[in-house]
Amino acid sequence: MERQIIVNTIPGEKRIAILEDGHLVECLTYRRNERPCLGNIYRGTVKRIVPGMQSAFIDFGHERTGFIYLRDLRQDISYEEFERCLKDEQHGGKEQAPVPNYVKEGQQIIVQVIKEPIGQKGARLTTHITLPGRFAVLMPTIRHIGISKKITNLEQRQSLNEIAQKVAEQGYGIIIRTMAASAPRKVVEREVTQLVKKWQHIQQSFKKGKKEALLAEETSPLIEVIKNTYTEDLSAVICDNPDDYAEALSYVSSFIPERISTVRLHDLPYPIFEYYGIEAEMEKALAKKIWLKSGGFIYIEQTEALTVIDVNTGKFLGHESLEQTVLKTNLEAADEIAYQIRLRNIAGVIVVDFIDMRHQESRQKVIRALESALLRDSAKNSVYQFTKLGLIQITRKRTTESTYAVLTEPCPYCSGNGSILSRDTVALRIIREILRQKNLYGTRRFAVSAHPDVIRTLDSTFDTELKEIRETHKVTISLTGDGSLHREHFIVSEV
Repeated sequence: MERQIIVNTIPGEKRIAILEDGHLVECLTYRRNERPCLGNIYRGTVKRIVPGMQSAFIDFGHERTGFIYLRDLRQDISYEEFERCLKDEQHGGKEQAPVPNYVKEGQQIIVQVIKEPIGQKGARLTTHITLPGRFAVLMPTIRHIGISKKITNLEQRQSLNEIAQKVAEQGYGIIIRTMAASAPRKVVEREVTQLVKKWQHIQQSFKKGKKEALLAEETSPLIEVIKNTYTEDLSAVICDNPDDYAEALSYVSSFIPERISTVRLHDLPYPIFEYYGIEAEMEKALAKKIWLKSGGFIYIEQTEALTVIDVNTGKFLGHESLEQTVLKTNLEAADEIAYQIRLRNIAGVIVVDFIDMRHQESRQKVIRALESALLRDSAKNSVYQFTKLGLIQITRKRTTESTYAVLTEPCPYCSGNGSILSRDTVALRIIREILRQKNLYGTRRFAVSAHPDVIRTLDSTFDTELKEIRETHKVTISLTGDGSLHREHFIVSEV
């Protein structure tokens, strides 16, 4: 599989698209006013203990307090015990000791965000810190040594086990990742040493301070994507921003020097996402109706609690029996559903209403096809058998907001019954269009007309970005509010 990482950065927003064999499979969006906190490590204060829920609320310096379960508070625990606690919770197993046995209100602890705030819910936290690298994951609070089962060479396993044992002697747990098999031992050792030093620095910072604070920030989103890409799969890292290019080049030269030629700077005037056909694909990611090649279609309806996907034959009439026509449509839909779940970052409970099939053999083929397609997804997911009503249930681990939630907001035109592009999204599209016209046509003087709400957003939220564009590109930009324009529509013209 060839994996391309395409990075588009404009003032106020960074987008990272992941293409596999030329097809867009993920697009991560990060905005200046929505800084991600997943993976960050904080000094937190226990604000309230909730014995009835075997949990506590932690103030870690954000607007909303974080939520932590008992199993994520216990420090006297092995990896195996931690897994057992998780299973006991899921299946109503034996009661554990009460939360006050482990923490007291007002106590300060080191916590890590394992699920970002979503909707009205605060962040999910843990005290079981993980420090992931490209070749290893350090677990300083859980006693465990693990080596990827995909590493089958006995000599490699022995060499990597020696590295892991040295870490265990310091009282830490560690997991050796699959990618360590293709790296020189000294490179793996260097990364492990860096992870240990990072943890020691976090502990020192925790002891020095008194208030809630950020102790360690997760590596940049771009480096995270590169770090989690297999060496043999990495075919291109293309950035349109010199700072992103330098960051990617530095990381690849240090940890994957054989792939340094894959890192390139996009210096063409044509916008990078349009050049690689990503912009058009992103538009489709907001559509509710997706057509299949056969003429059938799937319909996706997202709510806060769950997502419902309906499969229809549409214009596909088939050439064989009804069962074969339905089976072909369902198999094609299974592959498209797995793709859309990943592209849209849909998580939580997903209910799929496939077209009804009479034969059990046909149903099993659809389930196997769905499970096989979902194997390409790095997020943890599970597929359950057909219910009596003929529905399939999928669960997918949720750690961040879906693409739909990030790019849209409740529609003021229909009292929240639907969604339109958010003001920030439209404002950023205007900025992108200004830069596009400047690079392609050399335009120097711009007149922007948009809905007054969008103009106010440009003047307030993105004033810094507009100032940067004016100074960097030596252009003038005049903004005019036009109440007759739809909130999603705008005009960028040359004066």
